[in-house]
Amino acid sequence: MRCLLLVALLLSSLWGQAASVRELRQQLQTQPADTGRVRLLNELCYRLHDNHPTQALHYGEQSVTLAREITDRPGLMRGLLALASCYANLADGPHALELQQEALLLARQLRSNDGLVRSFTGMGSVYHERNDTSAALRNYRRALKYAYEPDVRVSSQLVLFGNLGNLYFTMRYRSRGMLFTRRALALARRHGDRAGESLYLANLGTYYLQMKRLNTAEGLLRKAVSLLEPLPGQRFEAGHLELLATVLVLNNELDEAEELTQRALTLARSLDYQERVLDAYSLLADISAARHDYEPAYEWQMRFRSLNDSLNSRSRLQTLMALQTRYETADKERIIQQLTDRENVMQQRNRAQVGAIVALLLGLGAVGLLYSKLRRSRAALASNNQTLEKTSAELRQVAASKDRLYAIVAHDLRGPVTSFASVTELIDFYLRQGDEAGLRRLPELVRQSAQQLNHLLDNLLSWAVSQTGELAFRPHALAVAELFEGTHRLYANALEAKQLSLHLAVEPGLTLWADAHMTQTILRNLVGNALKFTPASGEIWLVAAAGAPGQVELRVEDTGPGMPPEQVAALQHTEALTPPLQGPRSGTGLGLQLCRAFASRQAGSLRIESTVGQGTTVHITLPAAPAAPAAPAAPADEEVKG
Repeated sequence: MRCLLLVALLLSSLWGQAASVRELRQQLQTQPADTGRVRLLNELCYRLHDNHPTQALHYGEQSVTLAREITDRPGLMRGLLALASCYANLADGPHALELQQEALLLARQLRSNDGLVRSFTGMGSVYHERNDTSAALRNYRRALKYAYEPDVRVSSQLVLFGNLGNLYFTMRYRSRGMLFTRRALALARRHGDRAGESLYLANLGTYYLQMKRLNTAEGLLRKAVSLLEPLPGQRFEAGHLELLATVLVLNNELDEAEELTQRALTLARSLDYQERVLDAYSLLADISAARHDYEPAYEWQMRFRSLNDSLNSRSRLQTLMALQTRYETADKERIIQQLTDRENVMQQRNRAQVGAIVALLLGLGAVGLLYSKLRRSRAALASNNQTLEKTSAELRQVAASKDRLYAIVAHDLRGPVTSFASVTELIDFYLRQGDEAGLRRLPELVRQSAQQLNHLLDNLLSWAVSQTGELAFRPHALAVAELFEGTHRLYANALEAKQLSLHLAVEPGLTLWADAHMTQTILRNLVGNALKFTPASGEIWLVAAAGAPGQVELRVEDTGPGMPPEQVAALQHTEALTPPLQGPRSGTGLGLQLCRAFASRQAGSLRIESTVGQGTTVHITLPAAPAAPAAPAAPADEEVKG
């Protein structure tokens, strides 16, 4: 993925270097609502899409809206592509693909070969990020058909060749990967682009590093670093330094590796490039460990974990903000459309009334016709009222769902936050007592609270994506025994800490036909609930057996306090979100609703049985995997020309 990131950075560096972001914003303040403003908005969106995607969304949405209003089709095409890059960086691949498809249609209408290359390359990048190599390669090859047309920009060619080289290398077609990467390198040299030359030399160095040809990789990376020295402020210089330091560590040249890593760390901090700061921490930890300096190695590793958790949380927050921006924009457009339709209805009604008055003046003979028109108008009015009432009910339901979501977040965040606060009090207490043993136990408490918070955020994000209908469903054969073993490994430490026993009982050869992510999420939530509510020295069972024909039944059983019938009935409720529950099984029910939604998505079901004082059993039914057909012959590999 490092190569993909470098290619994205190159595209940012080639987009509008004439002015800084601050200067562009100043120009925007005095620019009227014309094609020049669309151009400025597009440039700002693209300049910010890689480092500040949530800020870039604001400019991208404005650009697309204004371009539609003034019918600026070339500006709209570029705005759609820039906005798609923002959503792709915020992990909203489906919406990014929709925007790129619209840009592709405009490019064909405008006969813009550059637009075609950028649209196909953008779609290929989304599929590449999803590890869908066949779809990525298909789109890159489509872009390649137009890449040599006269109106195609050099920046578009560079991104296409670089991405294609990276994809072929990922697919283990090393000769083709080298071919396209060298093609991009030659193009950058031909146009005097030292930053691009440095980038693709680093890509080649990465390939040779992966092939264990360390001397060749070192030479290429040193050349890449030297090209950037007279070009200050290049974001990917830190990445080059870290790659070179990695090669030196493998060659046991630890002193120079540490010097280069410290340089990369200083540069990344000055540019607020947190991903490269994270890589520098990891490298410094490896270098200290190679010297057997385990105390500084531990310190660097702790910094790595802390920053990694922070970046993961920021990424999830940015994704949720992108979803909110997207849906708020769609909601505003829907309201505007409703108002426009209502205005049209009012105009039609006025015309009908004028016609009725004219008919009355013409004579009593038109009374019958007027009466029939009035009846139709009343029917139309009644129909419109029904439509408005239905729309109002839907809006109230959306508002209520949002309020319930806020209540869930507030309820479930209280526990981890309280745990963090308690840890600070424990730190103060142990410091006063001089209890070093107590202080050593605190990182585990912090880690447990962070894992609990991370689990909540994963559930919230999965629920939000599942509600949009865009969650990918990719079923394949899953061995039940392997799923159970993975779940057991996940909770091994927590089970030991709480002195619980987890028993696995699987009929031999049981295989599911299900989506791995959804099924693992179901098991993780249910076992997590059982672990949470089962007292110390209790027992939990994971049981799998063949059910009805073509189905497999999974059960999660515990020896917890159980639940009364009314609480079981509340948990069986089909509403998407319920208010926080009270009692032995207190909580929001979000994890359980997510399990039920994922089971239903896979043509399965979920059922709860519980008795007070006798524990709880959750039954999950999922389709069994069909008998595996004979594998077809692999198609011959196609040769890429151009």
